[in-house]
Amino acid sequence: MSREIRSLEDVLRLLDGMVAPGVRGGGWDGFHADRDVPFGADKPDENLVAWIEGGLIEPGRALDVGCGAGRNARYLAAQGFDVDAVDISPTAIEWAAGEPGVRFHCGSIFEVTLPGAYDLVYDSGCFHHLPPHRRLSYVDMLRRSLAPGGYFGLVSFGDGGAELSDSEVYEQGSTGGGLAYSAADLREIFAELDVVEQRDMAEQPEDSELFGKSGLRTALFRARGRRAREDRATVLRGLLAVYDQRHDLVDALWEATDPQAAVQEVLGVSELQARAILDLQLRRLTPWQRDLLREDLARLEE
Repeated sequence: MSREIRSLEDVLRLLDGMVAPGVRGGGWDGFHADRDVPFGADKPDENLVAWIEGGLIEPGRALDVGCGAGRNARYLAAQGFDVDAVDISPTAIEWAAGEPGVRFHCGSIFEVTLPGAYDLVYDSGCFHHLPPHRRLSYVDMLRRSLAPGGYFGLVSFGDGGAELSDSEVYEQGSTGGGLAYSAADLREIFAELDVVEQRDMAEQPEDSELFGKSGLRTALFRARGRRAREDRATVLRGLLAVYDQRHDLVDALWEATDPQAAVQEVLGVSELQARAILDLQLRRLTPWQRDLLREDLARLEE
């Protein structure tokens, strides 16, 4: 009898094996072998063009996740971006290779070594094919990849996707050709990022120079800037200070006429930290909540 689970990554790989890869019998290589598919058209996404040519996103370093044949990566490079593009399919990378201004990488986005600090991470059609457990890996990838203030652009199935619960994905062993995500789903999954825009993709006529299909949802998020990250880390340090001196703090607050001043005096914290502490509900003062705060702070300090 083998005992193969030694780490969280072992668990994730075990779950990977419970969900069939790709959307057709031949997997992703089979999908990209058929070049007469809508996603194979050499046209950039209409939402990506709108964001960039509208001046919302300026050229910088970009990462194209699940790049396929590289249609969006080529557009980004033409707009002056320095582009890394990743796809798990060797057929797709062979199809895309040789484009100037783009470095193509073949492999899983969770395993390929990339430099990080991207001004834009863009995903058109990869995320909605991930099994539920890999959403955790995906959010962690964004933490590592996005520069402070960087943008994350996404095209995923909205109404056009499979309406499967997470448990049904594992029961069926498939994501059903791509999972449906509502605007609320995406806000919750990417709660660490600020929402810039969410809308349906605009359908494009066949003769358009842009790609656009109904049933797809577009979303643009932005990583919080360095100042916001520093403020958040300051607040977390203040909240963690409560755990060591919570009994003294409760006694001081019981007698205080100025609660904020009492918090600052007892804990030696700033006004920003004191306000956050006063907003903290006492029922959250548990060892479990303390560990969550420590994990959040550790991510911010990486």
